[in-house]
Amino acid sequence: MVKKNDIKHLVVIFIVFLVLTTAIFQQKEIIQKSGEKTRKYAEQIIDINSATFEQLVSLPGIGPTKAKSIINYREKVGEFLSIDDLLNVSGIGPSTLKKIKPFIKIKTANVITNSPSGSEDVKININNASVEELMKLPGIGKVKAQEIIEFRKKFGNVQSFEDLLKVKGIGKKTLEKIKPFIEL
Repeated sequence: MVKKNDIKHLVVIFIVFLVLTTAIFQQKEIIQKSGEKTRKYAEQIIDINSATFEQLVSLPGIGPTKAKSIINYREKVGEFLSIDDLLNVSGIGPSTLKKIKPFIKIKTANVITNSPSGSEDVKININNASVEELMKLPGIGKVKAQEIIEFRKKFGNVQSFEDLLKVKGIGKKTLEKIKPFIEL
């Protein structure tokens, strides 16, 4: 027969076993959590037009793929003129934009923004401009600037604004953006 003392010992041993296993699992969970890398987000506001890959990855919701997409878009299209232009980047939707908005700004100092009728009017001659000069035009990045130069080499000087529509990557919207800032 089983004695009362034996039952008490078994109950005590069982309780000690439960307490120890619970403590072990909790300790293991604490060790695992402390071993996880916590992502550190941007501590200061980043200019999206000059941000490096590393800076972009430091933004909430932006991983390596989205950071590359932002840089590729910036190189092909040119500088962002507004924060909402990020919605044109593959992988950036309204929810991602909402997450990163407090951490980004747009600085467009390198883009010509003078009014065409202003006294400080500086027009770029589309037939003589270098890649760097062309990149100052709104919506023109390095890739499109190189395409303009390739077009000039292949077909000669641009004779009309409409000729620019034959340049790879330049459509009606881009042409309308740059028209006030260029001359033939």
